[in-house]
Amino acid sequence: MLDSILSSTYMPSEILLIDDGSTDDSKDVIQEYASRCPIIKYVKKEHSGVSASRNLGIRLATGDFINFLDSDDYIEPNMYELMAAAITDDSFDGSVCGYFTHKDGEVTSYYSKTLDVLHSEDILKGMFTDENIRGFLVTRLFKTSLLKNFSLDEDVSMCEDLLLQSRLFTSGNYKFAYVKAPLYHYIQNSGSATVSRSLFKDGEFVYAPAYDRIRQYINADYVDDSYNSIIDYNMYTMLLAYRRGDKSVLPQIRQLQALLRTIPMKKRDLHSIAYRYAPLLYSYKLPAG
Repeated sequence: MLDSILSSTYMPSEILLIDDGSTDDSKDVIQEYASRCPIIKYVKKEHSGVSASRNLGIRLATGDFINFLDSDDYIEPNMYELMAAAITDDSFDGSVCGYFTHKDGEVTSYYSKTLDVLHSEDILKGMFTDENIRGFLVTRLFKTSLLKNFSLDEDVSMCEDLLLQSRLFTSGNYKFAYVKAPLYHYIQNSGSATVSRSLFKDGEFVYAPAYDRIRQYINADYVDDSYNSIIDYNMYTMLLAYRRGDKSVLPQIRQLQALLRTIPMKKRDLHSIAYRYAPLLYSYKLPAG
């Protein structure tokens, strides 16, 4: 990520690197970069999670716009040039670009060829329904003066980005330019990494806290549809792992099954019924390889 930023055609005024309690040689790597590039600012803190790190970055930021980045991704050389150029006057509160996903050796681009300007309502709906918008913070430039009034919920571990933007974009009718190009490279975890994480904490689905709070700001069917699709996707991922011989995922499959039974089914398609009543049998319809 650092190399891609430093190769940009448009350099930011500062790069804030928040070290969230690393125990490896991250500090030495960063300090070596900082010795060559004065816009890099290193900040060390005790481990408290990504939301706390981003909140600290918001507080420390001094530039006109803020963009969040993840250390294991990278950006196109002209990302900041195009995103800054799209903000043509002070009426804009930021910009949004398309992105690439990298998963299992396959690269997929997501961007719209028709969008030009997004208002708050467009972004709110697009976060949950439009692959070309989504809820990624990393594909946005935000006016620093706007973002200073908000913070991420530090007790929420999943979908904290959706929650922050739900709060932000329901607070006013903001205007963002849309850049018709994929400019951010999002490196997704492999399937094995996905199934190794715990989907439940103290018996609660880890996505539930964020969505419970999101519903306080947005009363729309697309929020519930998004939540249900997350459950379905995680069930599919767990069943695929089970089909391939990983029996350790069985407790999480049973927890997802119990959760799904509490949610009314709008469409009774095959997999919806199977996930609720016979997920292990249904797993044998999935590819083993």
